[in-house]
Amino acid sequence: MTQAVPEIRAVPVSAITILNPRVRNRRIFDELVASIANLGLKKPITVSPREDGGYDLICGQGRLEAYIALGQAEIPAVIAEATPEDCFVMSLVENLARRQHRPLDLVREIGALKTRGYSTQEIAAKTDSSAEWVWAICFLLDNGEERLINAVERGLIPPSVAVEIAKAGEGEVQAAL
Repeated sequence: MTQAVPEIRAVPVSAITILNPRVRNRRIFDELVASIANLGLKKPITVSPREDGGYDLICGQGRLEAYIALGQAEIPAVIAEATPEDCFVMSLVENLARRQHRPLDLVREIGALKTRGYSTQEIAAKTDSSAEWVWAICFLLDNGEERLINAVERGLIPPSVAVEIAKAGEGEVQAAL
């Protein structure tokens, strides 16, 4: 069985919308810009066409931003048909698949999926995490427990203990009221 060759075309950088932007390390970004300037683009970005003639970015934010920094008007892009919601989810999955993502990135992505209405089970499946872990992270996010999330991510305490600490804190607040 042969797979269809994806369509690649030059897309105007001004027509691309980044649905799931993330902050980049400046040094690494500068290295990416220098690499593209010296060697060219090794892998095209992936976009989905919109009805208004623009494109939603699925993956390749760093490459797109490097092209913009280099003053390029167009960038090679794989064209994939997807809804804006699917583009957002594919972008999250792409971010999670990065080899050296920071643990806090994963927490943010889980929070973004929860905000978009995904269930704990759906988020667990999309992020390749356990439902219990996702539930605990969502509980901690919902309760503004950044310090406990940080401790979980650094491996200092398990998620279940962080949830118990957060619940105990709620009890103290309730008792004080």
